[in-house]
Amino acid sequence: MAKSLPEIFESFTSVMELLRNEQFQKLLVDYERSKKVFLVGYEVQDEVNSMILFEAEGRYGLQPVDYLLAFSDFVRRKENEIAAIRILLNKPKDWSTNALNELRQKLKESNYDEASLQKAHKIVYHKDTVDIISMVKHAAKETEPLLSPDERVNQAILKVTSGKKLNEEQQKWMEYIKQHLKQNMTLDEDDFSIVPALTDRGGLNKFKKVFADDYNKIINEINLAIAA
Repeated sequence: MAKSLPEIFESFTSVMELLRNEQFQKLLVDYERSKKVFLVGYEVQDEVNSMILFEAEGRYGLQPVDYLLAFSDFVRRKENEIAAIRILLNKPKDWSTNALNELRQKLKESNYDEASLQKAHKIVYHKDTVDIISMVKHAAKETEPLLSPDERVNQAILKVTSGKKLNEEQQKWMEYIKQHLKQNMTLDEDDFSIVPALTDRGGLNKFKKVFADDYNKIINEINLAIAA
């Protein structure tokens, strides 16, 4: 039922008197309130992987899984057309810097650049880094392992040095080469004149002196082990 104007005025007056009351004001200030609780989430990633889309060979809006399926199809179709892919799958002894450069260029031309492939592999396979050789081999054959650059290089150097009696200086050079390989995945004579990790240690002349007549054999064995 609606109140009359005098009743409304009387109610308003009563409310104002209450708000001006010192004891009531003190109650508002001192009234015990519940404590605030803040929840902190640690190691929470706000990443919507389903929104990360890729482009490949004229196809747009590909989900990560579809992008890698397209890449697998590309590798199998281009095996006989792209020499670098053919080398990795069938003739690893021919692996070289030129082959690596060709591989990167051909993949980039079809929107399969390393950065995009890395991102897709991380989302689908939950592996932070995968080396480019593993990407190609796995695309051609799913049973091939996806290795990180460190894993591939460590395995390759272990294979090359296994059974060899290396002296202390030779072992040090293998460590220098290992660091280079983790960034480049190949080794050739030109690297000894370009790569600081190798030039700072005396370059190719020093490498030849350390490994004597076996220096070229060592380079070939390393490239084969990396690509195998």
